[in-house]
Amino acid sequence: MTDFLFHEIHGIYFAIVKEILNQKQALSTKELDRIVRMKGFDESVMQLLPSLQNKNNPWYLLFEKEPDCWFPITKNETPSTYTALERRWLKTIMKDPQLSFFLEDHEISDLDQQLKGIQPLFDLNAITYYDQFNQIDSIIDQKQQQRHFKCLIEAIQEKRPLLIDYQRHKKVSSKIGLFLPFKLDYSPKNNLFRLKAWRILRTSRFEVTLNLDRMLTVQLAEEKRDYLALPITSYRKQAQMTCQLIDKRQALKRSMLHFADYHKTTRRLDESHYELTIQYDTSDETELLIRILSFGPFLTVTSPDSFIIKIKERIEAQAKLMESFDQ
Repeated sequence: MTDFLFHEIHGIYFAIVKEILNQKQALSTKELDRIVRMKGFDESVMQLLPSLQNKNNPWYLLFEKEPDCWFPITKNETPSTYTALERRWLKTIMKDPQLSFFLEDHEISDLDQQLKGIQPLFDLNAITYYDQFNQIDSIIDQKQQQRHFKCLIEAIQEKRPLLIDYQRHKKVSSKIGLFLPFKLDYSPKNNLFRLKAWRILRTSRFEVTLNLDRMLTVQLAEEKRDYLALPITSYRKQAQMTCQLIDKRQALKRSMLHFADYHKTTRRLDESHYELTIQYDTSDETELLIRILSFGPFLTVTSPDSFIIKIKERIEAQAKLMESFDQ
């Protein structure tokens, strides 16, 4: 491991060499040339390859077992190397309770042992989130949510129906229904995972959204039918929003990831300006508002007027809140 953020071991040439050494079969000069050109610079082929193939060079790592058949002189795969900053970041996200949805307890424990003595980059409890609800009324605990999460993932991957006992509020009784899940996403607004699924009735279906923390029981259903052939009784109301994006601080790249779960089109206006048109469910409008505001001045909503008004209302409310803190 290295304690430096900027170090040659994290450079392009080291990445190319690692790619070559981790190949499982012999490589010809042509194949080596392709890897270097794909991951390096135009001059990399002339500088790097001769060094790797020359026995008198400190970078000598390839030997020619047969004519034009190159093998690495190393026997093991090249290990990954992390900077001190990367290790501190890993230590930080390990404190996130939602990590348990993706890793087993023993895996988290092993990682924690490997990062023993590393200080977190920052304290997650020191962050104050605005436009996010505090989920203090979860009906089931974290461990139960973790088990249900894995069952939901399995059902989505295998396209299998589920029997879910769901309780919307603590004051109402739960109901068991048959659902065909198709998507699991994270809601920044509610700070929880949500399931998108078809609610299956006897002769029809309709789309619903279920919060993970309200599912009392989740189990795979034995019944098998062509549920997608059932007629849809109702559709979610759709809306459309258009905005202009300034590609600074990788705003375009971040927007592609940030709005990946929406149906959208992107049109280039000039070298640094883009137009994004996003289609969304009206029930998720607050969710989209929060994501839009997270881009700050690099994203400007241009239509519709109703969406622009709501953006302004949230900004004005935030300004008043900051004024009250100053006072």
